[in-house]
Amino acid sequence: MEEELAKHLKQLADQFHGLAPVKCRELAFEYAEKNNIPVPANWTEKQCAGQEWFGSFLARRHLSVRTPEATSLGRATAFNKTTVGEFFENLAVVMDRNTFPPHMIYNVDETGVFTVQKPQQVVTEKGKKQVGSITSAERGELVTVVCSESQAVLAGSDYGPMTVF
Repeated sequence: MEEELAKHLKQLADQFHGLAPVKCRELAFEYAEKNNIPVPANWTEKQCAGQEWFGSFLARRHLSVRTPEATSLGRATAFNKTTVGEFFENLAVVMDRNTFPPHMIYNVDETGVFTVQKPQQVVTEKGKKQVGSITSAERGELVTVVCSESQAVLAGSDYGPMTVF
């Protein structure tokens, strides 16, 4: 039954709807109660699993508590195999049509940073590189950061120039 609970928590985190530790403990208590599993008295008093059990559960099921990266719903649904494949097909067409010398190729990245919003910690699989949480883009003030760098310059030194707008 613990394995089912762990699988459910991992699935929620993968779908950008990870549960906070307190909610996981409440869910574990409800799960035990519905399945007539005997629980300690302090679980019944607090209506959630104990902190010691939760820590052991995380270790047994290779889970950890992490702070997710805020991810808008549009971005979460747009990043899929089809759109990524389409991007690389378009890139191949442009690279075949033009012969750009290395010093004319730049890597540019843009990101939006919200000044107010911070997602709560969620339970997810241990060792996972990136954890996301669906959030509203309407809260707080958005600051846009754009960085660019030339790979040709980076190849010749440890640190290449970076332009920030």
